[in-house]
Order: sequence, then structure tokens, then C-alpha cells
Amino acid sequence: MTGTISSFGFGGISSQLLLGVQNLSETKDSLQLQTSTGVLSSSYSGLGASRTQALALQPAITQVSAWKSNVTNAQSTLTTTQTALSQISTIAQDLTSSLSTLGSTLTYSTVTTAATAAQSALTSLGNLLNTKQGDSYVFAGQQNTTAPVSTDLGTSDLATQIEQAVSQLGSSTADDVLGTTENLASNTAAGQPFSEAVSTSPDQAYQQKMQVIVGQSETVSVGMVATQSATSTSTSSPIRDLMRNLMVVASLGSSSTSASDYSSLISGLQSSMETVTSGLGDMSGILGVQQNSLTTQASMLSQMSSALTTQLGQVKDADLAQVSTQVTDTNNQLQASYSLIADMKGMTLASYL
Repeated sequence: MTGTISSFGFGGISSQLLLGVQNLSETKDSLQLQTSTGVLSSSYSGLGASRTQALALQPAITQVSAWKSNVTNAQSTLTTTQTALSQISTIAQDLTSSLSTLGSTLTYSTVTTAATAAQSALTSLGNLLNTKQGDSYVFAGQQNTTAPVSTDLGTSDLATQIEQAVSQLGSSTADDVLGTTENLASNTAAGQPFSEAVSTSPDQAYQQKMQVIVGQSETVSVGMVATQSATSTSTSSPIRDLMRNLMVVASLGSSSTSASDYSSLISGLQSSMETVTSGLGDMSGILGVQQNSLTTQASMLSQMSSALTTQLGQVKDADLAQVSTQVTDTNNQLQASYSLIADMKGMTLASYL
């Protein structure tokens, strides 16, 4: 009888205790998981009524992160472009100095020195225009996987055509030679020397700048195209003009230094270089404005990301201090339940009376 009563008591009442222990164990496991991961649940379903908000916030955070990445990449590209443009400006300054020397000292030596320097500068200019940031050509605009300069500038068809035009100095006036070379440089064929994508007019090239998505329905134009105009209102390309001027100087050995129009040719190049220098300065200024704008955008996106992350944390993150207290309470309840179950196993009929 005693055994029967003990079995009945234990089997009936303890089943409820065992169920309670199972629930407490599951609660303990959940709390320990929160302690180790710092979040309320590893799945959205475990967030209860808050899951709708969490489901909305997570994609928003991911989108903002993508915009921030776009801005960071664009900033890196602009920094690289600005550095290359600075070196191109140095080439322009050196050419201006050479022209000044030629304008005041006309000798075989000065002409040869200037022509050699210009030939070398053409190679440097081509290399700079093919500058890359990662896998992208910074002066190629939207077609940034294709090098903007297709061939060596110094040995291109354009260089040969300009050399032929310069060789006519004497039989043709300086103005005619300058006009012919300017027309040749402004209307280059695809691949000679620029890629097909940038073998276009300065204003069309200006419109081909890289597009970067920096926000919801917000796209900005950044960077520079090799053949673009200095500004949206300009009609000439500083880099095309610089290239033309270098090619003309590199070809001076093909003309007679005693030609009556030689001084006029140098004067015309000097005038052109003033425009080139001004244009390159404008382009550098535009890049600076773009850099400042992206810095502001990056700051705004960082604030947005921080705000969204904070909101998501309020929904998903566990209160570790509260969880610690709950773990302690749950352990105490489990220990009490285990003790009660153990005591029930030894209970007799007298224990119930």
C-alpha cells in the first residue's frame, strides 16, 4: 500500500513538476544564449511582436552600408584622380617653362631639348591618364574598365599627323599650323589615341563622369573624363590641348628654326598654355568640391547608420544585467524543483497525512 501511494503521488504530481523543470531548463538555455550572443533571439520569430520592426530595420541598415561603401570607393577614386591631375599640371608647368625659354632663346640646342622633353612628357601624360584605382581607370568615366588612352601618345597617328602639320611651318603661317593641329587634336578617331568611349566632344565627355548612388534615389556625378571640358560651360578640353601642345613642341625639329612664323607659333602655344593651366586648375577645384560633398554625405550616412543600428539594438539586444538576474532566479527555481522531486521519491502514506 505504501509503495502504491508513493508511486501514485510521485507519478501524478511529479509529472507537473517535470514539465515545469523542462520549461525552466528551456528558459535557462534561452537566457544563456542571450548572455553569449547579446541578442534576445537568434531568429526573428523569437522576437515576438518586435519582429516586424526588426525586419524593417535590418534591410535599411544594409542599404545604408552599401551607400557608405559607394561613397568610400568614390572618395578613394577622387583622391587618386586628384594626385594624377596634380602631376599632369606639373607637366603643363614644365611645358610652359620650355616655351618661355624657346620664346627668348632660339637655338638648335634649346629646340632639341624642348622637343625631347615634350616627347618624354607625352609618354608620362598617357600613363597618368591610364591611372587606375583598383580595377577602374579613373579618367575613363562610366566606361571605367577600358583604358582611356589606347596607344602611346608620342607614337600615335595623331602625333604623326601633327608632326606633318608642323613641318609645313614656313610654307604655312603659324596660325594655319596651330589651327590645323587644334582641329586634329579635337577630332580624333576611336583608338587614336583615346578609347572609343572618350573619343568624343569635350561637353559630351563631361556628361560621361562616373555615377555613384549615395542615397535613396540620389545619384551624384564624380571623377573626371580624360577628354572632358574644364567646366560645363567650357568648349575645350584642357588635356586635349595640353596633348596637342606637347606634340607640336615634340615636332619642332621637323621645322626650320629660322622660319619667319616660328616666334608666332611659340606665342600661340604660350597663349594656349594659359588656357590649359586655367582649365586644369578649374578641374582640380571641381574634384575638391566633389570630395567635400562626399565627405558631408559620408558623415550623414554614418549618423543614419548609427541611428538605425541603435533602433535595431533596442529591439534585438538583450539587457545583460537583467538577463543575469533572470539566470540566477531560474537556477534557483530549478534547484528547488530538483530537490522537491527527489524528496517526493521517498514519500510514504504518512507523508501525505
